[in-house]
Amino acid sequence: MQTSMKFLFIALFLASFTALSAQINVGARVGYQLSNIYTTEGLGAIAPNFLNIDEVNVGLVVEIPVTSNFSFQPELAFTTKGFGLKQGFDAALLGVNLPASARAETRIRYVEMPLLAKYKFGQDALQAYVAAGPTLSYAQSGKIDTRANLLVEVDLGSIPINLDNINYERFDLGATVGAGLQYDFGAVVAFADARYNRGFSELYNIPLVNEKVRNTGYGFNFGVMVPLAQ
Repeated sequence: MQTSMKFLFIALFLASFTALSAQINVGARVGYQLSNIYTTEGLGAIAPNFLNIDEVNVGLVVEIPVTSNFSFQPELAFTTKGFGLKQGFDAALLGVNLPASARAETRIRYVEMPLLAKYKFGQDALQAYVAAGPTLSYAQSGKIDTRANLLVEVDLGSIPINLDNINYERFDLGATVGAGLQYDFGAVVAFADARYNRGFSELYNIPLVNEKVRNTGYGFNFGVMVPLAQ
């Protein structure tokens, strides 16, 4: 199943790449992303303890012009989503109570395909743009990283997650919105943007309670594109 979903993402990406003859720019991007989850009100008691996790993501970009200012931008990215939990307590050492804490970070690796509509402002080399569209994601694997802090931080190792055993919803349908700047140097187009993404799929059915858990996050990206065809 996991292999077939990989081929599906690649096939969709290539189809969008070849369906139109007016390809202009292809390139790559790298970004810094903060991820978390949002839930229904029933988890409000612990929701403040859900912490952002940070991760680097990378992706391929194709910009297909429709008009001089409007374009279709499919992407294929590899990213990590999840959340952190932190618990504090006091530990006695030589008769002194010292603050201590433990932190667990759930990290799920995704293959992701944003399908963005992009509108650019202006006709100069420097342009601003906004982008929005659906995002298709597939969870490949997961792990829980654990750390403890008592005067110094100690890495307690990672625990792999079997997504099938916990009935984790691997396929996530979401949406992405963003805004940024790009500059056309002639041979290369450089761009930087900020994005917010939110998942619509219920990722995990929490036993005994009717609660919904979904992905959310935001990030900052930088990338370059080169002309493929005129």
